[in-house]
Amino acid sequence: MKILHPTDFSEASMKALEVVRQLKQPLAAKLILLHTLEPTPRMPIYGDYWTERLGEVIEQAQKDALEQARKHLRTLDPEAEHHLEIGHPLKVILDYAKKKNVDLIAMGTHGADTLLERVLGSITERVIELSHKPVLAARAGVEVRPLKHFLVSTALADPSRRALEFAKKIADAVGARITLLHAVEPIAEPPIPIHMPDPRYIEERQELIEQLAKQLDELAAPYGARPMLKEAKPVDAICKTVAEEDVDAVFIGKSRQSRFMGSVTREVLERAQVPVFIHP
Repeated sequence: MKILHPTDFSEASMKALEVVRQLKQPLAAKLILLHTLEPTPRMPIYGDYWTERLGEVIEQAQKDALEQARKHLRTLDPEAEHHLEIGHPLKVILDYAKKKNVDLIAMGTHGADTLLERVLGSITERVIELSHKPVLAARAGVEVRPLKHFLVSTALADPSRRALEFAKKIADAVGARITLLHAVEPIAEPPIPIHMPDPRYIEERQELIEQLAKQLDELAAPYGARPMLKEAKPVDAICKTVAEEDVDAVFIGKSRQSRFMGSVTREVLERAQVPVFIHP
């Protein structure tokens, strides 16, 4: 397995690297560390002398930044493959993922409390949207524990099945157990009850729950996963299960038919207290 870890040396990036370190040996993974510097912006011309002098200062500053980054990369993992690039981070990351044919991209992601965090976090979100590879995303505030229990959220459809297959591969390597969760949206109740629910509707609802439970059991069995069905909004069900069941990582699927990250995936990234694997 090849794991690409684009890093900006932030706390969030270090959280993602903590998870990667747990995966590296069990998966016999090759780690590729990548740091990207934004290109130097063009400066306005204030005269030949000042333009030349300013260019020299900026060029030296960029060289110093590259050298510092090179040293920092070595300290993260001396055995890893190290790469420094100048360019737009999103394009560089996607190009490297394709060129190196990686199996996983592991990145830090920033929360959404401030405008700056939304801008920084958007790079990871765009990688998730555009990459055809699984992405591990970790926020600065998440707790990275030994990987012993995985929660796979399923919509009983292809993207979540691929996430389950990927979780199984990693679980077998690290010795983790899997819980397979399907959330059924609860019935919206009016503020003031007008009449008693139609008994036929209650019966149909119960039949639907039983049918979904059967499908979930059939999906979980080949992977040795424990099925769990909850009547709740998907994000609430995922986050509550993480807290109640001592989950160490969440796996969730993203539809390949859409280039955009769904609202559930985005909210899980923002709220989950553990690292999240997103599979296309």
